[in-house]
Amino acid sequence: MRRQHLVPIAGAACGLVLFAWAVRGVGVEPILETVRRVRWGIVAIIALGGARFAVRAQCWRWCLLPGVPLDFRHAFAAFLAGDAVGNVTPLGMLASEPTKVLLTRHHLATLDSVASLALENILYTISVLAMLAFGLALMLATVPLSSAIRWTTVGGLAVIGVLATAVVAALRTPVANGATQASRWRSRVVRLRTEVSRFALEHPARMARVFALQLGFHALAVLETFLTLEWLMGARTPTLTQAVLFETVNRLTVVLFKFIPFRIGIDEATSGAAASLFAVTAAAGVALAVVRKARQLFWTGIGLLLIARHPADRP
Repeated sequence: MRRQHLVPIAGAACGLVLFAWAVRGVGVEPILETVRRVRWGIVAIIALGGARFAVRAQCWRWCLLPGVPLDFRHAFAAFLAGDAVGNVTPLGMLASEPTKVLLTRHHLATLDSVASLALENILYTISVLAMLAFGLALMLATVPLSSAIRWTTVGGLAVIGVLATAVVAALRTPVANGATQASRWRSRVVRLRTEVSRFALEHPARMARVFALQLGFHALAVLETFLTLEWLMGARTPTLTQAVLFETVNRLTVVLFKFIPFRIGIDEATSGAAASLFAVTAAAGVALAVVRKARQLFWTGIGLLLIARHPADRP
């Protein structure tokens, strides 16, 4: 257990160092002055964050077989709680997904819950890859990059293409009956994959609807970034391209550093470093990450409250 905690602890320590480096490079006062421009706009930012949770909760409900009920209220609460656990622990999805299963155990059979969550996460992963591919391609087309960054970006696009193809192929490949009985754990995995693959093959219209809604999740994230930049940049007006590029960097950071609780320092350092590439001041870049962190802390607090009161719930 100590070895398992070593990586996230080291990551958190590095994150604190990065945070100090990012703040020192820009200055505390310029960052605070920029953040103050948001004022009551934080309400809209928090609301957009909640809307994204609502989108994924609805996607989860649509990943259930027709006739399997899960009301929106319980799905939404489970997503908030799961995200909160994923944020405060270094386990990420290994903690967040079981939390969702636990909080809906009175409303869903375990197999239905696990299979639908697995399918929702697969479709979400494909949507993330699509978002990253679009953002990286846009960066290649609009941002003057050094040769090293340009070729790294091209390599990233190639990797995304391979991953997306592999995920789609695996999703559409039926699992043969009696694939394995080697162990109880492996048989459960095969059974889960069978359920997910069967749903994908039998309900393509639902799959398309869920994927379209997942893309809406990313559109809401871009809108949040655009509005935040609008407040942070003062007299200057951000472009939609800048919002997409910042959200691409943010999504890539989330994917790579989910194991670090709250990605302490990582968000601020990457956003601040990317700001100069996207023609935005470093103070605005760091402040963008700080405002996002405030929104994340708010919804994490709500999720932890839901977990705290859950033992008193009854079906």
